[in-house]
Amino acid sequence: MQNRQERLDYLNREMAIMDYESDKDAWIEEGRAEGMEEGLAKGMVEGEKTADRRTAMRMLQKNKPIDEILEWVDLTRAEIEELAHEMKKT
Repeated sequence: MQNRQERLDYLNREMAIMDYESDKDAWIEEGRAEGMEEGLAKGMVEGEKTADRRTAMRMLQKNKPIDEILEWVDLTRAEIEELAHEMKKT
């Protein structure tokens, strides 16, 4: 059979491996959570931008002036002008 020191060395190695695996799982889960938060925040910003574009398009369809549209949406004048140009193409 093994001597006492070999057995202790073996147990220490096994514990170190288990600690590493446990920490690795925690790191992965933490990374996932951070990624989900970032993705959600990005999705919210994109959703708000889409809603502003739709509002601007409806206002353009009603022939509202760009200055009035700028008061209601968080778009630049250039973005609204681009929307107006795209709408004229169709």
